[in-house]
Amino acid sequence: MRAIVLVGGEGTRLRPLTWRTPKQLVPILNRPLLDHLLEHLRNHGVDRATLAMTRRSDLIQRAYGDGARLGIALDYAYEETPLGSGGAIASIADGWDEPFVVSNGDVITDLDLSAMWRVHHERGAVLSISLFTVDDPSAFGVADLAENFRIRRFVEKPKREDAPSLFANSGTWIFDPSLLAQMDPTTFHRVEERLFPDLCNANQPVFGFDHSGGYWRDVGNPAALLRVNLDLVQGAIPARLADVPVSHGVLVDQTATIQDGARIEGPAVIGPGTVVERGARVTRSVLWDGVRVGADAAVRGSTIATGAHIGAGATVEDGVVAHGAIVPPGATLHGASVGPGETFGGTAT
Repeated sequence: MRAIVLVGGEGTRLRPLTWRTPKQLVPILNRPLLDHLLEHLRNHGVDRATLAMTRRSDLIQRAYGDGARLGIALDYAYEETPLGSGGAIASIADGWDEPFVVSNGDVITDLDLSAMWRVHHERGAVLSISLFTVDDPSAFGVADLAENFRIRRFVEKPKREDAPSLFANSGTWIFDPSLLAQMDPTTFHRVEERLFPDLCNANQPVFGFDHSGGYWRDVGNPAALLRVNLDLVQGAIPARLADVPVSHGVLVDQTATIQDGARIEGPAVIGPGTVVERGARVTRSVLWDGVRVGADAAVRGSTIATGAHIGAGATVEDGVVAHGAIVPPGATLHGASVGPGETFGGTAT
């Protein structure tokens, strides 16, 4: 089985965390986001995937190479000019003659892709779209469903009061190769806005696959990234914790140092080389690699990125502290972000 993974976004909504780390490499349970997605595809029979990227990233290619580390063959497709999801899929899959999977590259899910693949063929679908129920569908593509989960109408980002259902497009699709003839590989277009509605309007066999009883999150902003980490360390997707040394909702990398008298209260994730000094307290937070939390400091509900330093006696609550940033001793940061290399309350270094 082949797959295309759409990883072309710049990660603007995840800033300031993505100023120095590509979105695909932000850590979830101390491993890159893309690790989790590719392993999920591999575990459901995908043996070859193409990463669709809008620009070349040496960091990503160094991290993944040919995919041997994860047991999945990888190749890379780069766009000189952004083509959107439609143009990217059409250009990459040109000449393919078997059904294939397309996945958004910023999704964490336990979708049963094997079952979705089977049902896709049983129904004779030309397109299958994974669906997940949400409270407010206005930020998503929304399916208007007929009998047997056939999609009769697909509406992209409707007003909440106009949404035909609460079933949102959750970013995994199965394409029949016949659809490639309807997609221009040379111009920018998004399948969610053009192909999906056109197929439904033409009464083509487009079906939804409901996995609302499972887990799905779009890792689109710092709050979502924090929530996914905390969900997973508490066992939201048990398979993600295989061989992961979690205790009472806390994951501490074996190279981290938690000094005597420091307290880590779960859920929490502590990254490689991080030091939490005596008397410090970390609660419901994610600390990336090389972070230092000073003596008697408190970090609550926050994400602290690579190499950041929280000074002694400082308090960080509901905050985002980016790479190499400093929160000075005794300072209080609440609900704010600090950019890479900056000092909270001061200037960039």
